[in-house]
Amino acid sequence: MSANDVAVAVLLADPRLAGLNLRVVAGEGGLGRRIGNPRLQKPGLALAGYLAYVKPGRVQVIGQSEAEFLETLSPAVVAERVAALVALEPPAIVVAKGIDSAVAHFVASCERQNVPLLVSAESTSVVIGALSTALEYLLAPRETRHGDLLDIFAIGVLILGDSGSGKSECALELVHRGHRLVADDVVEIFRVRGEELVGQAPESLRGLMEVRGLGIISIEQLFGVVVVRDSKPIDMVIRLVPETTERLERVGLVEDSEELLGLKRPRLTVPVAPGRSLALLVECAARKHLLAQRKVLDKAREYLERHDRALLER
Repeated sequence: MSANDVAVAVLLADPRLAGLNLRVVAGEGGLGRRIGNPRLQKPGLALAGYLAYVKPGRVQVIGQSEAEFLETLSPAVVAERVAALVALEPPAIVVAKGIDSAVAHFVASCERQNVPLLVSAESTSVVIGALSTALEYLLAPRETRHGDLLDIFAIGVLILGDSGSGKSECALELVHRGHRLVADDVVEIFRVRGEELVGQAPESLRGLMEVRGLGIISIEQLFGVVVVRDSKPIDMVIRLVPETTERLERVGLVEDSEELLGLKRPRLTVPVAPGRSLALLVECAARKHLLAQRKVLDKAREYLERHDRALLER
């Protein structure tokens, strides 16, 4: 699924913006306006009278430089320039650093055009950073997978498998071993910055895990808040299957992959059987992937290739 735009009201409710303490000071009737671009715009040129590069669907941010520039103009010119910008009906205008003079210039026009005027006391760079991050996720292509996502040795490992395959039990053992949980049962996956896949838990399920026989448990309460991550890029996939499901690769030379949102990630298929330590197997897979990322020579592959050459030379 891909979100093409998002309402200003939805952006304001995003938990990633909690630190900005954004206030709506005018244009509250326009909170349903749609934002269609994650990139923000500082409208310095527009306030100088050149409106050609004001892009539709982009939030406009007023910082210290824009506010100081307006103070160099006569009140009549300021009113004209501000009215012209607001008349283009951007989805929202945000004033950073709580600059009262800038807010005063925009209130009347924003109220008249129903363009939300938002104010934050945070610096311009902080406001832009937080808004950009939130919009990048809100507008990103996304999908939901039933599985578990963990941070294992700094590798994002997505564990997939049918219901009852032991995903949650494996994830619980990995948390007990000191690794960090991102999501259990429901993993929301976002494609951001082009080639990056980031997973997270739904807000209502963050830090919770359902384990057969135990019910729903709070990982934060049992193991501490440090073992839970809000999100993690997905580096590899491990799919749990019944031992008799299919013929599996034994020597590890054949590389498999899982497609997520049009991008492929390396996949390892692990058979589930009584007595097998799934957590240990997942740890080893993560270590092997980490060594490959660091370009460390794979001695097992070297041995197999050397063995094959010896057979051919006979």
